[in-house]
Amino acid sequence: MQFKRLFAGVAAAATMLGGLAIGTATANAADAPADTITINGDVNGREFTAYLLGEYTNPVVSNGAVTSVDFNQSADWTPSIATAAQTAAAVAPAITIPAQYNGNELAWIASLSQTTDAARLRAFADALSNATVKPAPSTTVTGADGTAVISGLTPGYYLVTDGDGAPILVGTNIKVGDAVYTTLNDETLATAFAKPTQPTQPGKTVTGDTEGTVSLGDVLGYTITGVIPGNPSGETLTMKFKDVASKGLTLPSTKDGFNVMIGEAVYTGYTLTQSIDADTKQTTTEFDLGDVKDYAGKTVTITYDATVNEDALDTVNNTAYVSKPNTDQYVEGTPVENKLYSFDFTKQDADGNALAGAEFTISGANIDEAFTANGGVTTVTSGADGKVTFTGLAAGTYTVKETMVPHGFLQNVKPEFTVTIDKDGNVSFTQDAWHLVDPQTVTVKNVKSVTQLPLTGAAGITMLIVVALLLGGAAALIGVRSHSLKRQLTA
Repeated sequence: MQFKRLFAGVAAAATMLGGLAIGTATANAADAPADTITINGDVNGREFTAYLLGEYTNPVVSNGAVTSVDFNQSADWTPSIATAAQTAAAVAPAITIPAQYNGNELAWIASLSQTTDAARLRAFADALSNATVKPAPSTTVTGADGTAVISGLTPGYYLVTDGDGAPILVGTNIKVGDAVYTTLNDETLATAFAKPTQPTQPGKTVTGDTEGTVSLGDVLGYTITGVIPGNPSGETLTMKFKDVASKGLTLPSTKDGFNVMIGEAVYTGYTLTQSIDADTKQTTTEFDLGDVKDYAGKTVTITYDATVNEDALDTVNNTAYVSKPNTDQYVEGTPVENKLYSFDFTKQDADGNALAGAEFTISGANIDEAFTANGGVTTVTSGADGKVTFTGLAAGTYTVKETMVPHGFLQNVKPEFTVTIDKDGNVSFTQDAWHLVDPQTVTVKNVKSVTQLPLTGAAGITMLIVVALLLGGAAALIGVRSHSLKRQLTA
């Protein structure tokens, strides 16, 4: 083993998928293990083995932090760590390893940036992953439930091989006395992330709906997510996303209407193609991301808004797809579905006969200019069968008013009532003041005279008042005539 001191000024170590930083470290709980590496992410069913690259020795602690650490570089590699480092240095643009790292090339590797030197780190890890001679391996573990825990390790810096993916560079925690140091230069030790080797099922979410339901004219915000798989070879990795929207949805047609991000950065280097099927009216939008080899393991997020249009019937749905690397074969995501509801009632006369020519208007939170602009009808007139139907509605409560009474019926007696639709499409009607609405039979009546009004509620009170006024008028008339007759008799 070759021995060199690695000081706190060395930059953060870069890893392919998890990291070791050489520099100031802070202490954590005393029971944090210093002999364990945990691999998270897409690990289920994958095998991981750790091989020692260099052992920590002589850590120096000052003011509660590790300020320097010695590093024993393993000589049990063929090709050697020095040769693998030269392979990394030869990656274009080729550079020369600084002289101060002669004999401790691992320290130079640890000084590289995982962002700007990712290709060099990949070359170093690949060279040692394919080594013909390696140190004694740790126990091989198989990932399950989202983690793979390799324990019983000598504290140090390791190459973790992945049977299905790229090798990983990661260090254990550093233990000094009873204190365990879990980070170095703000990089977390003892944990790493395994990138998927195949695209995971894309995610799809929607906002702007009402408990999974929508109205005509609603603007829905869709989000598609997917992880770029690992790329052990470092070669070209092309990837595409596809979005298939059912009829009844109007999508943007240019890149201006979509926002594509990889990780936290906006990504504009994609090609957009879109087509609308003449028969099904499905809209298919494809996002060709091109070569994304430099983004392995990062999440792609695509967002856009779509409007529910007049072609929507009972549902609108949307499905995302992501291609397998370097192919046109797609992995299908779970469809996102939103429902549209309707309600109807029958207009009748007092005898229960269907009544045509009655006009009703609907209002509510979802009834606006966008609703009518996308085919929503707010005023409906009953036909010969008396039916009145309102469609294209989300869950909610709506007010229905009779705005035109058929000729021959009381013009001032106009029912007004509410209709509530729940998220499952169940519809309930309320009683109106005149008691002309029957929620049980879902009928609404018109009457020709006050005497046909039900003797309940406001209608009944109104009728009694009218009758009382008529009786009062008749009594007054009789009184006047009686007084007139009495005067005639005494004249």
